[in-house]
Amino acid sequence: MKTFSQICVLFGGSSHEREISIRSGTAVADALTRCGFEVSQLDARNGWREKLKQKKPDAVFVALHGSGGEDGEVQKTLDNLGIPYVGSGPAASLDAFDKLRSKKIFEKESIPTPPWILMTQKNWKKKITELAIPLFIKPVADGSSIGVELIESTEELEPIIQKSIDEYQAVIAERAIQGREFTVGIIGDQALPVLEVRPKRRFYDYTAKYTKGLTDYLVPAPIDENLAMQLQALALKTHAALGLRDFSRVDLIVDLAGNAYVLEANSIPGFTETSLLPKAAQAVGIGFDELCAKLVDLTYQRSVGKVYA
Repeated sequence: MKTFSQICVLFGGSSHEREISIRSGTAVADALTRCGFEVSQLDARNGWREKLKQKKPDAVFVALHGSGGEDGEVQKTLDNLGIPYVGSGPAASLDAFDKLRSKKIFEKESIPTPPWILMTQKNWKKKITELAIPLFIKPVADGSSIGVELIESTEELEPIIQKSIDEYQAVIAERAIQGREFTVGIIGDQALPVLEVRPKRRFYDYTAKYTKGLTDYLVPAPIDENLAMQLQALALKTHAALGLRDFSRVDLIVDLAGNAYVLEANSIPGFTETSLLPKAAQAVGIGFDELCAKLVDLTYQRSVGKVYA
């Protein structure tokens, strides 16, 4: 099957998730090299645009996490340069990355999500009386659970919100749903098997995500077929509502009564061989190398017939 030959893997950058992005980018570059692509790597720091022009790749595999990568900025640049790239476009990327935008889309499209309030410097002292504990405080735009705080007592409420507002200017206060956590990966227009996430800490924070042994991952998740199909359908609806393409990972929680809620969608989830999306793909026989090559092929099929500089 005809596809691109020269691929540039864009990784690193300057966000809080730089180190994770380096791991993802390195793993993707190694996988594509094993698949026979001519691969170059580029750290998305100062001057990367000019360096990319010099490389003249057929396409870019964006392995950038966090701001600058998942917020649509790099996608705008690639669109302006006319270079095809793996993953979602600028608007969809921003809609998925910005939790305020995501929440509004979820509500518009009748996608269940935990109750939430936007807290700002101007309103938080008034809004604080509306909050039910336990709850999460989340930055409006950040990933990998960076800046996420779990509040379980009234004593924690004001100091944590004040600290988060001072750092991020605006945060989402979201009801903490008691239940089981799941994630559903999507490749093309197909939902992968449901994966259950069982952290051994208070919640699935940055440490639980990136420290070996602190979280158990079960795929396929030990749930009945009806619930699995419900979660997959909800993930696909979320993917479509946000306008995502090629791949994504949708995180969900199911409460003790069996009600499912969408927490967020990740337009560029972790991409090492032990990350959640590749784990789910492996459960249906799609190895890491094949997964990376498949995403390049999807990009090629979308780009056939286009001329770019």
